[in-house]
Amino acid sequence: MKMMTLKCLCLVLCLALFATDAYAYQQCRLFGGHLASIESEEENARVAAAINAVGDITKDWIIGGSDLGREGNYIWVGLNKKATYLNFNAGEPNNNGGSENCLAMGSAAGSKWNDIPCNYKGAGFVCAFIYL
Repeated sequence: MKMMTLKCLCLVLCLALFATDAYAYQQCRLFGGHLASIESEEENARVAAAINAVGDITKDWIIGGSDLGREGNYIWVGLNKKATYLNFNAGEPNNNGGSENCLAMGSAAGSKWNDIPCNYKGAGFVCAFIYL
């Protein structure tokens, strides 16, 4: 008999003035989560809806992707997993200035993504908690 595992994703949005990727990462880990990893269009829509419910999606919200190890190859840091679903705004990722290695959702892009410097100060960040 094969057992089925139910995976429950809980999103927590953190409003933090001037939160950098490192601060966001630490805060999510402190409470047993990780910066949000978005692996499908459905998850992307859930994150966007959560941001819209409590915040302003026209601002940048840090999520958990990075290509710091190899330019253009994004991984979800909290899962240590290659990002196969990508939802970049037109013209992104552009690695502007050669130092944009982290990801944000929002700004003029709405639910689309933008690559940002990892020391960029976003409006907030999205933590994910997975319960089995």
